Amino acid sequence: MTVKNLACSLTVLLILFTNRSRASVSDDICHFFPNETTVRDPNSCSQYITCINSVSHYTACSSSTPYFDKDTGKCVKTLSDYSNCGVFCEDSVGQFIDDPTSCNGYYYCNDATTPIRGTCPDNTHFNSTLQACVYKTDSQCKLKELDVCAIAKNGVKVASDTDCRKYYECKKGVLSESQCGRGLYYNALSGTCLAKWRVNCAKHPLPDNVCGTTKNPYINQFVSDDATCRGYYYCNDKIVPDPAPKWGQCSNGTFFDAKTETCANPLTVACPSGADRCEGRSLTFVSGSEKGCRQYLRCQDGKTEAELSCGNRFFDENLVACISSPITYQSCAS
Repeated sequence: MTVKNLACSLTVLLILFTNRSRASVSDDICHFFPNETTVRDPNSCSQYITCINSVSHYTACSSSTPYFDKDTGKCVKTLSDYSNCGVFCEDSVGQFIDDPTSCNGYYYCNDATTPIRGTCPDNTHFNSTLQACVYKTDSQCKLKELDVCAIAKNGVKVASDTDCRKYYECKKGVLSESQCGRGLYYNALSGTCLAKWRVNCAKHPLPDNVCGTTKNPYINQFVSDDATCRGYYYCNDKIVPDPAPKWGQCSNGTFFDAKTETCANPLTVACPSGADRCEGRSLTFVSGSEKGCRQYLRCQDGKTEAELSCGNRFFDENLVACISSPITYQSCAS
């Protein structure tokens, strides 16, 4: 989806799928918004959603100011446009209907104009055919497209669910695409670009020209996944360049060396920019990647917990100490 297509359609591309093949994607729209973002409920102009730690919290406007204005973030007496208001109950009085923004949400149509929202228990989704909550494994929930710029004010950012580098932003009512710089991923909770190791990415994007170009293809080669220290792709010779190389990773305690196309001692490998050097390591303290070898990391459960420094000294991973003698690990030599 290009920026041009986004601008032309004026539709938000938060297409959420929650089924067996994509169980990692959240079924709450706040999964895509920064913490404490407030947006209008896509199903009602009379209530709004506050995103707190990726969870939607619903608030209804009072009878004196019954409508929520997305641009001011306040409940008001009237709106200039009512075209996006609505869960409609005219044909479903006395029944439960789907919440288009949440797989485990539903509305009960108390009368033709009063939908009352409810939520299924954890690990279940609402099934309108059965008029009941069912286990996620029995659900085929697919949420409809949402027009983010119709519910959120200008400047609000929205995470991409297909590429950890990308995010979208409402600008003058139009959704535009942006991308974080090299070595950075977009963090939906903070609304900022951070080092890759700081972002929990469900699916790393395929690197640009991962298997080379038509003029210079990589054939029967192993190449870095450009996201992790252990990951690599294998470019075969069936289609040149391979458009869908197979992903793999080195065993715990080793990193992929793109120069030799082998799994090697982590101290001999310079990881991709922003990658986590604690990945797959059982050590508590490991050498960092900053030039000079003065930086080291504290690891927990294979992830970086803190970045530390030896100051003017050098970190010796084998001794687990800062020493005065220069260290020449290849991983932090340049």
